[in-house]
Amino acid sequence: MIPFERLLPRRRTAGLLGIAACLLIVLLAWAGYIAVREWERSVLLLANQQAGETADRFLNQVSRDMQGVQRGVLLSPELDGFTSQEPPADPSYEAVNLVASAFARYSYPESFFLWRRAAGAPPTFFYRQERRPPWSRDPGGPRRFPVVIDDQSPVGAQLLDLIRRESGQRRPFAVIETVLDGTPYQIVARLFYRDPLRQNIDTVFGFLVNLAWTRQHYFSGLLDQAFSAQTFSNDDTSRGVSLAVFDDQGVLVAGSDDMPAHSTAPSERPLRLMFFNPLLVAAEPPSAQQRRGWIIRAEARRDSTLVAAAGAARRMLLLQIVAAAMLVAGIALSVRAAGARLRLAELRSDFVASVTHEFKTPIATIRAAGETLAEGRLENASAQRDYAGYIVHEARRLTRLVDNLLAFSRLTDSDIRQPVERVVLAELVAETLGRFSVPLAALGFQVEVSVPQTLPLVLGDPGALELMLDNIVDNAIRHSRNEHRLAIRATAGNGTVCLEVRDSGGGIPPDEIQHVTKKFFRGRHAGHGGTGLGLAITARVIADHGGTLAIDSEPGIGTTIRVGLPAMREQLLAAVKSGAATEARRGA
Repeated sequence: MIPFERLLPRRRTAGLLGIAACLLIVLLAWAGYIAVREWERSVLLLANQQAGETADRFLNQVSRDMQGVQRGVLLSPELDGFTSQEPPADPSYEAVNLVASAFARYSYPESFFLWRRAAGAPPTFFYRQERRPPWSRDPGGPRRFPVVIDDQSPVGAQLLDLIRRESGQRRPFAVIETVLDGTPYQIVARLFYRDPLRQNIDTVFGFLVNLAWTRQHYFSGLLDQAFSAQTFSNDDTSRGVSLAVFDDQGVLVAGSDDMPAHSTAPSERPLRLMFFNPLLVAAEPPSAQQRRGWIIRAEARRDSTLVAAAGAARRMLLLQIVAAAMLVAGIALSVRAAGARLRLAELRSDFVASVTHEFKTPIATIRAAGETLAEGRLENASAQRDYAGYIVHEARRLTRLVDNLLAFSRLTDSDIRQPVERVVLAELVAETLGRFSVPLAALGFQVEVSVPQTLPLVLGDPGALELMLDNIVDNAIRHSRNEHRLAIRATAGNGTVCLEVRDSGGGIPPDEIQHVTKKFFRGRHAGHGGTGLGLAITARVIADHGGTLAIDSEPGIGTTIRVGLPAMREQLLAAVKSGAATEARRGA
């Protein structure tokens, strides 16, 4: 037997070691988590850097392209040359080569226009042969160039009126946004004045950008050019990066918005829809200058190497977490198993102490009563009978203790077959009360019995059922306090015989009721005596007979134990009687 004082330090030591091991694993897991997160963070930072560089590169390309017509055409020396000369017979043809070159290099100008005061006519328009404005008319005649010239445009007067209103500001450039024939346009024009004070406009040359066409085709074409150009295809920083253009309302204009590959934040760059260089007009900003902000968004693609690295980091982190969790679970199970072993050792220690006490008490009583009788100190026959009764009772108590120890081993072995006989419950109760007549009388118990002889028979092991009832009654006697009452009643119904034993003992705390049928368990108010096997054997006997056990208890008032056993059916009873008659005839 291991003393409890030695078990307690072992339990504390095992618990402390388990806590220390779990803390170390948590620290290792945290260090690994930090390392993996830093690795993933560096990967994501690199992805953000590459996306940002790609966004900057594309923004620069778009800005150069959108400012190219103003820089290469409106500020070209050729335009300065033919606008400074005396007006030729037909100056529009001098601008054809300049316009054709612009159409070939840039896709966004839909048309150009030229107006000269000296000509005294409306502006002359220059269209693309393959993409004419919706409001243009076909001038007819042969077309030797990819440029269509129209000097009778229906929007010429409206355009000229807008430019004249802008000329009141005496600016070298006019930037206008308007709607021509239901289509939104951005107009960029260069104004030439006849005098240094810019009082009178002499010549106007500019271009029109169809904003609806630009939204549908221009930026998607630029994205295709960007990723097919040698600059992007050979540059590692732009590989695996997706680009998209969104308008000021957050609506996708070009590219794909289904780009998220991981938790990186997309790199965004502001883009103004201005087909001119704002620095060239910053000194004298036009009132209609475009202020709406669009967005260029870049983010790593799903199939990029960086995304694969981030995925590997997540997988490593997940494996590390799983490994740490398994280690913690293993240590927890080990600590739990160690605790279970310690609890079992405690239960065994208590069990050995209880059994030793239970054996010593009846032996001491039998010895004392036997010595008294042997020495002849009792002259009265009635006193001798009382002492003999004590000896018999204690011997039965000792026998019941031994039976409990043997029965528990026998009942827990499923290979042992129990005898099956007919049991009369009333006789079983009477025999049990007879075996406990001495302590019941000595303690002054009030016993109430209501077990009719007409109850259905129970089919089972008489010895096991007798041991079950003995343990229930013994517990009722053992745990009685001030009042000594015992009530046993039985009823039948629905094919079941219900036996109810009620006492007025100290009761069982609610948190212990579910444990009292476990082996070696003894409640905190159990007091001295008892092995912790009585109700465990009772529950096993009832289970083996296909019955039910219910325990109702209220501390300070008493405990009621209800046992339900299947009643013997009439058909089975007839078969048993028939078999008994056959055996009798064979014996005769």
